[in-house]
Amino acid sequence: MDKLRNKDIYESANDALAKSIPFSNHFDLELIEVTADTIRIRMAFKEKLTRSNGSLHGGALMTLADISGVVCASINTSGHLAGTQQFSISFLRPGSGSYIDAISKTVHNGRTSLVVQTSLENDTGKCIAVITQTQAVRQN
Repeated sequence: MDKLRNKDIYESANDALAKSIPFSNHFDLELIEVTADTIRIRMAFKEKLTRSNGSLHGGALMTLADISGVVCASINTSGHLAGTQQFSISFLRPGSGSYIDAISKTVHNGRTSLVVQTSLENDTGKCIAVITQTQAVRQN
């Protein structure tokens, strides 16, 4: 039963990621881990997404975090997502390495809103940013 549930969760998460296309195609995002509690999406380091100092552009990092948060919210909501109400990011260090992972978890799942916390980690596991995102939820 757990394998079937995990497969259903993975398929739901993969569908939610696919809905971010064509925009997410620019970032080559890959679904790495899906559980009922955690979503992990990887973005490979691409030189075209860097700033002049060689670190990843903040906009690319925000895109990764936003898409990961929405995928996480979409598999955990009891209604349908109506849109982002709030998005806050704290950059802790430059984005560098061969990839960046976004790890998203739902911290509040209410009747009218859902809050997701996402951390961005580089390929050595160092946290480079922390994000809090609130999604409006409308009942079906």
